[in-house]
Amino acid sequence: MMVDWIWSLDSLKATPSIQAGLTKEQELLYRREGIKLISEIGNALNCKPRPTIGVAAVYFHRFYMLHSFQKFSREVTAICCLFLAGKVEDFPKKCKDVCQAAVTHYPDIYVKYQNLVDDVMGTERVLLHSLKFDLQVGLPYDALLEYKTMFPDMSREQITDAVQIAWTFINDSIYTTLCVTTEPQMIAIALLHLAFTVKGYKPVQQNMDPCWWSADVSNWPQESVDKACHLVLDFYAATKEQPVLNDKRLS
Repeated sequence: MMVDWIWSLDSLKATPSIQAGLTKEQELLYRREGIKLISEIGNALNCKPRPTIGVAAVYFHRFYMLHSFQKFSREVTAICCLFLAGKVEDFPKKCKDVCQAAVTHYPDIYVKYQNLVDDVMGTERVLLHSLKFDLQVGLPYDALLEYKTMFPDMSREQITDAVQIAWTFINDSIYTTLCVTTEPQMIAIALLHLAFTVKGYKPVQQNMDPCWWSADVSNWPQESVDKACHLVLDFYAATKEQPVLNDKRLS
């Protein structure tokens, strides 16, 4: 069953959590905390390929567009999303092993949830129904790699550098709500544009259109691209994190 999982920006102002009393800033913090848990536990479990973590993050963000943090624990939901994503991405881990990894990295979780495995298994049923069993998730990585051949005016080193930086931005974008407001292809475009901007590259299209993506997505205005970029930049500003722009691994 295919479902349109894209929400308007206005929807983020009235999520279930905000309607139940959280501020926007608190909700964004809870989302970041949940994704951090997914990422750290996923890395501890050697969840490769990395898409397992990306898919789990998308599940997490979608879930909290439908439910509130007040009703569903972000720790349990994060563990559940990673557990489910592992099965969907053919990288399955036993629920008890995922929970053990969580407890090892976050000892307080064991104190809060004495029956963690049961809690995760119970949440999985809610998660599956909330996602309407539509578990296949598109990520921006494939679209990003396709754009490597679009810029004949740029050197191979320049385009490889830009794509690597955009890859890093995509990795970090899972901490934001970008995946619930923007299609994967659009995310790839926006964050490659951000990479070009960071490096000072100005790609030229054969039709001389200043928006290099217009040949592919003709109706996406510069303003919308900028908004997508600012979501990621806001994450860096809020967390004081710095993107690892010299990391040469596409992972």
